[in-house]
Amino acid sequence: MNLNLSPRSESVLKALIETYLVEGEPVGSRVLSKRIPGSFSSATIRNVLADLEDEALLDQPHTSAGRVPTQKAYRYYVDRFIQPIRPDPTLGSRLTGALEGLEGVEGDSHWVRNATRALSEAMKGICIALPLRLSRSRLVRLEFVPLDADKPPSRIVTVWVGTGGEVEHQIMDNRWGFPATTLVELGNFASAHFAGCSLPEMRDRLISDLEGRASEAQAISRALAELASRMTQSMDSPLVVSGLGEVGKCPEFLDPSRYRNLVEVFEQHERLAHLLNAFAEAATRDVQLLLGSENPFFQEMPLATALTTVTISKDAQVTFALVGPLRLDYRKVAGSLAWWSGEIQRRNPPNV
Repeated sequence: MNLNLSPRSESVLKALIETYLVEGEPVGSRVLSKRIPGSFSSATIRNVLADLEDEALLDQPHTSAGRVPTQKAYRYYVDRFIQPIRPDPTLGSRLTGALEGLEGVEGDSHWVRNATRALSEAMKGICIALPLRLSRSRLVRLEFVPLDADKPPSRIVTVWVGTGGEVEHQIMDNRWGFPATTLVELGNFASAHFAGCSLPEMRDRLISDLEGRASEAQAISRALAELASRMTQSMDSPLVVSGLGEVGKCPEFLDPSRYRNLVEVFEQHERLAHLLNAFAEAATRDVQLLLGSENPFFQEMPLATALTTVTISKDAQVTFALVGPLRLDYRKVAGSLAWWSGEIQRRNPPNV
């Protein structure tokens, strides 16, 4: 963020954000004058607050109230001051509970559910998890097999064989009316042209390759793109959501209508899966922090999202997202998720 704040303005902003994170109430100049090292008077602080408001870093909910930080202020604070910290012993013990049953799992949905619930309870937020085994798998062979003798078949099963020997399958309605001969042709075409691709990569290449193809090949590509899109939406293991009640207790969501809107957002599992897929790769390297509208899927909600992707076996990864109000202890959240991810790596390193 390209902001050139003076040391005094930066000191006032940092103190205000850290006070607001603890108190949850608009912060006034008198409170800040007691918290900021040095000899700033209340009048001086009021002038700085006005300047910070002009920079869209602060809001004043009511004319007689103190100020609250904006999303822009939180981003400045996170980028400038946040150094992740290890969880304290109590929190570390609770996070360890989210590791139970990890050893030896192969993308086990039971472990993912337990881990999601434990993370939600330990971190006091909404936790979302999406297993990503298929999106990381590389294609060796793809088949579309009719499940009935109808002409065309009413249902088909897709069979994905990956480079690690993994075999994934999904039953879907044949809403396109493809005959059995076309299904064989589509599988052969995919196996020949997209070997070594992950499912998302195959889908993206199909979409980009549609332009410029001859009519016959274009028809095959279009049909396969429709099937691949359907597979991408639902062939991975189901999304898991836990902890909506925790965030409902926060002051930001005590209003019933706002809480209903929150619940509706988290009932849209396909949308949430797109979120986790979009940031899964970056989250394998570092904990990703998305603030407010930076998250394209929660743009209208005052939420912060922390994401991490963990490898739990050779062919299985899971992306976890912890979601809470913008008034979040970012040092603790980022540090705890990084520590927890490291513990998974240490206890169950992926086979090479």
